[in-house]
Amino acid sequence: MSLLTISANLPNLDGIIRAVERAGKGELPYTKEAVRAATVDLVQRTWIEYASGVTVTYSGGTFRINVVSGEYVRSIQNGVRFLEDLTGEVFTTSPHGEYIEDGQPARDMKPKLLASPKAKTSKDGSKYITVPFRHGVPGSVGLPAMPKHIYEQASRLGYSRRNGFLKALITGRKYEWNGRLKELPEGQRSHIAPHPGGKYTWKSGQFAGMVRMGNKGHTQYLTFRRLSEKSDPASWMHPGVPARRVRDAVVENTREEVLQLIRRGFEMDLYFMGLGGDGR
Repeated sequence: MSLLTISANLPNLDGIIRAVERAGKGELPYTKEAVRAATVDLVQRTWIEYASGVTVTYSGGTFRINVVSGEYVRSIQNGVRFLEDLTGEVFTTSPHGEYIEDGQPARDMKPKLLASPKAKTSKDGSKYITVPFRHGVPGSVGLPAMPKHIYEQASRLGYSRRNGFLKALITGRKYEWNGRLKELPEGQRSHIAPHPGGKYTWKSGQFAGMVRMGNKGHTQYLTFRRLSEKSDPASWMHPGVPARRVRDAVVENTREEVLQLIRRGFEMDLYFMGLGGDGR
């Protein structure tokens, strides 16, 4: 289980707290409420915003998270606890959060894909698998968006559909295709792979062969690529993903507000105990 946490707690005032407790002056209700507000209204809210795909800027740089699913955000929404009266904690158990924080090294994707239960065996005994890729529409946050002129072409395609079991049995066709984008060089690119000779150039553009699936209101745009044991050794190399320190950004960008809120709550408690502080 992955556990990433951010804490909001009363800073550098332990000695004062112990003195107040020894004096029997109460349980610091304003401070407790300030810690709770700092945890939920500042730390948790900011972390959810960053995990939802807003652009993040802090001293470590600028980045934006691509939202693959809502699982990471839901984990943060459910990840609040108060271990002590004056310590709040926001956490996530999402493995996706750990991948974002640590990044991912460049790797060869072929072994894992060909080990999938969806992989098939050809007549000559070699394994292969068809891999779908989803493409976002312009303005989408959850997926890399296709260019506007590509979307204008793709949105005019008819809907392709997966046939039901009986229809597939009768027709021998699992899918009913209703148009594909023609061969497009756009998005065709090269990468350097850690193999002898290393450089590899895609054989087709990123959007070539795109189909429109689903129905109105539930449309998906997909391309399909075939991978087999005979594929070029450098063809399915993942370039890796740099680490994006979301927690560091949340802490840095909320620190001053958190401190101000908690100090304000503590001053209110001192004021009502008659120990000083500012009650305004």
